[in-house]
Formats: sequence, structure tokens, C-alpha cells
Amino acid sequence: MSRRLPILGVLAAAVVAGLLFAPLFGTAAVLWPMLAVAVVAYLVEESILHRPGLARWRVPFTLVGGVVALLAVIPGAAQRPVSLWEAVTSGWRRTLESTWPASPVPDLVAFVPVLVLLACLIGARVLQRSRLLALLPAVVVAGLSQAYVTVTGVDAVLAGLALTACCVLVMAQWGSWARLVAALAAMAVAASTLGVALPTSSAVHLPKPSPPDSPTVLSNPLTEIAARLHSPDTVVFTARASGPVDRWPVIALDSFDGVTWTAAPKFQRLGRELPLDSHVTVPVRRQSADVALADWSLPWLPSQSRTLSVVDDKPLLVDPASGALLADQARPSQYRVNWAEPTVDVDELASAGVDPDLRSGDDLGEVPTGIDELARGIGGEVRPSFELALVLEKYLRTNYKLATGENLPTGHGYAQLNYFLLHSKRGTSEQFAAAYVVMARLLGLPARLVVGFKQPDTPSPDGTYVIRNRDVLAWPEVAVTGVGWVPLDPTGTATSTTSKGGLAGAAETVRKNLPSTKEIEREHQSEPNLPAPKAQSTHHFPGWAALLIAGGVLVVVLLLWLLGVPLAKAVRRRRRRRHGTLGAWAEARDLLRDHGIRVTPAATARDLARDSDGAVSQAMTLLAGCLDRALWSGQDSDPDREFAWSAVRKARRGLAEGRLSQRIRTTLSARSLIG
Repeated sequence: MSRRLPILGVLAAAVVAGLLFAPLFGTAAVLWPMLAVAVVAYLVEESILHRPGLARWRVPFTLVGGVVALLAVIPGAAQRPVSLWEAVTSGWRRTLESTWPASPVPDLVAFVPVLVLLACLIGARVLQRSRLLALLPAVVVAGLSQAYVTVTGVDAVLAGLALTACCVLVMAQWGSWARLVAALAAMAVAASTLGVALPTSSAVHLPKPSPPDSPTVLSNPLTEIAARLHSPDTVVFTARASGPVDRWPVIALDSFDGVTWTAAPKFQRLGRELPLDSHVTVPVRRQSADVALADWSLPWLPSQSRTLSVVDDKPLLVDPASGALLADQARPSQYRVNWAEPTVDVDELASAGVDPDLRSGDDLGEVPTGIDELARGIGGEVRPSFELALVLEKYLRTNYKLATGENLPTGHGYAQLNYFLLHSKRGTSEQFAAAYVVMARLLGLPARLVVGFKQPDTPSPDGTYVIRNRDVLAWPEVAVTGVGWVPLDPTGTATSTTSKGGLAGAAETVRKNLPSTKEIEREHQSEPNLPAPKAQSTHHFPGWAALLIAGGVLVVVLLLWLLGVPLAKAVRRRRRRRHGTLGAWAEARDLLRDHGIRVTPAATARDLARDSDGAVSQAMTLLAGCLDRALWSGQDSDPDREFAWSAVRKARRGLAEGRLSQRIRTTLSARSLIG
């Protein structure tokens, strides 16, 4: 069993290191393939223990067995064995291009168990020469995992303790269990302290690039609204949802240069599921819908602002910031989209402030004076809040008309917005939404423009909603604290009757009970603590955090000194015992040096005996005789090695008869280690 423990430790360390990739694919997706290759590696090593002649076949047996195990364990790998090669050559890069957790397809996930297989193979081979170096492949795998995603806090502590346990298995044949326990305590304390004290910001991550085939130039759906309204009966897509749906966003536009609204999405391959929006702190309700495309000419796909996942047989790209979906290669004919719908209390929404952390693209270019004055006049003294967003929406609803008929206005630059707001007061949802977002940002509201489709009020007999060109729509969204982006309806025609119970329904209820602007102003003046936009400030590293980290580093250094110095001396003493009498002579010299006795390079054992007294002098005299026989007797053996080491123990006991404080200082002295 003593020969198997180190092998088990090396294999277990490789599996633990591979588990640090779990945030990339999920624990189950990487655990079973790694266990499979570890079992194969152990069976090979067990066979070598019984038949040492098989050691020459270690590499081919392990590699072939590991590949067969991966083909059997990873779903879908057996149908396409070449996916394992693709995982090794490019899977690591395409995983970086994906959202996490990534889809556990063979050509992505297999690169993790392949790394573990190589770590098991190399570690088992190196184990024959050095136990400590046998753990190096597992350490390399663990370091590579941290380049993808950093493990911190409790997870880091558990990982450190697990690797420590593996190290104990590898080093389990140390001469004394006391030394083993000391090493375990030192490594465990170091792993725990570093896992808690080390700041996440110190980690160096591999950059997450966009897929190389991501499109750089895309059509802007905002410019197609008027053209679609000229053929209103054309079916665009159909949808069947599990809950209330108000609109189907296609793309969110957040940058405006005075002429064109644009977006700069950072595409990634859509993984298994997107994380929940961190800005949404209210409860959410998961919903899903089956979408079937009909006459669809855009590369963008209808989705939801808080998309979680898409079930489809074709690869898709996603912009995690906005949830916009894009067909990677061929557009799917149908797919299922899952999303999270915030459920917010009406009263909470009515009193909510805005979320300045979601503010983006505030550069509006050179705003015409008339538009700026109009915005200031509408907002009055109302502070940035959801109520102010509704005040602005109400003004557009009341004073402007939605254009219908043949001659529909087009364009959303300042020339068109100035004519719409100050002269014609007639426009499509394109002008309504663009004008709203510009004036909202002038009033301090974080807003963006979204293009998509309204869901009709009435479904087909089979419960499917048919979305046509007449349902095309542009609308503004405002970032609300705790809720995220909330869609608004400045045209007064966008909100669907099917959205009752959803976020749009809650906004409609607040809208109906909205007080007058004067009442809102008086209310805000009487509530000075109403949330306001955060001022731009420089983020400084907290002083208490710096002190905590500095304290943690000092604690680590202190623990390494208290445990590391005695441990290093114990390891050194163990190694010296292999050299018999000569090792005892080196140990005696360092022992005297740690007790403050001057030991020159030319000093002999008899010189040190004359300079000492009592038990120490007797011990050095005995060691001198053993040393003479070992050096000058001409014998190849070392018959006095045990007598020499008994003399060292006698000298140690003699030196330990001093005061307790002196013995502690001697034990912790690193003089002989660095001298």
C-alpha cells in the first residue's frame, strides 16, 4: 500500500486541479471525464507494479486508454472522435470566446480532461525519480485554470486543502508522522490564509476575445422601420410563450453622434446559460418561448433583454451586456429562448431611483439649443428617478402624434429630431424613441434605444402569436435601481394587453397613478434622500482592505517562519542521515551554530570538544573518533554511523539544558539555513 499512496496522490492532485475548470463548463461536465482518465492512469500504474516490464508501455497504454475513456464518457464524442483533436488544438481558445458556463460539447470540454490525462501521465513518470516534482504537472493545470477564472474565498481554501491532502499522500513515507503532521499544518495554514487574504484583482486572466468570424459591419434595424410599415401584413415570426410578453427586442442602441444611433456589441459564443443580470436585485420569474422565423432578413434574432439560454441546433453569438442574439453562421428556422422576467412591486417601482452604473454612451454630440431647453422645461425640478422618466414619457404622449399613412417621416439625427420636437410634432416610433433617449440623458436619466417588435394583443386559435411588419417598434428603456432596464412607451401604442403581470404591466400601473409634475417636485423637495445620480469619482482602494491584506501577509510570513524553519531543519536532518557519519558531523556543526557557538571552517570535532564543556564536550569527542574512522580507516562501509548520530542527539540534549526562551530562539533560528 505504501507504493500506491504516492500514485493515488499524484492522480488525485491532477483531478483536483482539473476541477478548478468547473466554472467554465459546470462540475458534472468535467468531473466524470477526469475521473475516467484518472482510473485509466491508475490501472496502468497498478499493472506496472505487478509487472515492472510493462513500464516501457506506460505512455501508449495511458494515452490510448484515456482517449477510449473520453470517447465513452463525454456525450457525443463517440459519434465524432475528431472532436477530441479539435478540443486539444483550439478548444481552449474557443472556450475563451464563449460565455460561461460554456456548452459541454466534446470539441470544447474535452481539453480539460486531456490536460488532466497528461498531468497524470507525466506525474506518474516523474514519481519514479522525485516525489515532490511529481506534483508539478498538477500545479501547472491549476495555474492554467486560474488564468481562465480565479477561484477565491471558501472555494480557494477548499482547493488548497485538497491539494495539500494530495501532497501528503505523495510524501506519506516520511520517517516520522510528527514531521508529516507538521508539513500538513504548514501547507494547510498557508493555503487557507492565502485563499482568504489574496485579493481577486491580483489575478491575471487570459483576455476574452470575440470569435474571429464575428461580423464587424451589421445593418441597423432602426433605419428599416419606415420600410417595414409600408408592407404591414408581412409575417416576420411567430412566438408561443409560457408567460406574459410585451415586446420582442432585437438590438439595443446606446451610442449617438448626432446623426446615427449605433451599438458596439462585444460578441461571444452563446454558452449553456448566461448568468442573471447583477443589476437586477428584485425577484425574477423564469419564462420561455418558442420562436419560429418566417420572413426574416436581419442577422439579429428576436430575444429578450435578460436572455438566459437558447435551445437550438445551430451556434449563436450573444452580446452579454444587452442580450442581443446573432446567428453565427446559418440562421435557425426555430429555437427556444429562456429569460428572467423581474417581478417588482408597483409601489417599489413608483418610488425607485435610476441606476447610474448602467449609464453608457452619454456623449450626444452637439445638442441643438431648442432640444436642450425643451428637455429642461419638461423635467423642471424633478430629480432623476423613474417618476421623472414617466413625466417625460407623458409629455411626448400628450403633445405629439404617431404618424400613419403613406408619407412616413424617416431619420433620427438632430435635424429630424429638431423638426419633430419643435415643428411637426408627428413621427414614427423611430423619432419618438430617439427624441426620448436624447432628452432623458439631458435630464440625467440612463437611457438607451431598443428596436424590436410589439407582441399583438390577440393570439391565433392555437395560442401562437403572429408578429408582422406592422408590429415593428422602437422604444426607450431607462435603467432603474434594482430592476435594470425598464421599457417605456412614449407613443402610447407599444404596451400589449398580454403583458399584465409582467414588468411592462407594472410600469403601466405606475403610469396610470402618476401625480402631476408639481406634486412630484414638492415630494422630491420634501425627501432630500431620494436617490440621485452618482457623481463621477475616483475609486480608491479602501484603507481597511489594504491593512487587512498587509496583516494577512504578515500572518503568513509569521506562520511560515514558525512552522517552516523547524520543518526545513527536520527535512535537512533526514537527508543528512543518508550520509552517515559525515552527515552527523554537518548536523553537529549547524546545531552548535544555531546555539550561538562560533564554528569556523577549519574547526575540527576535537577543537569544538575543547571549546565546549559537559555533555556537549563528551558528545563532540565521541563524534571525533567516529569521524576519524570514517575518513581514514579505508573501509567502504560506515560502521559507526549510528554512534555518530547518537553523539549528535547527546549534544542536542546537552545544549537544550538552558533556559526555555533560549531553546525557543534556537529552534526558530534560521542562521544555519542561510549561513
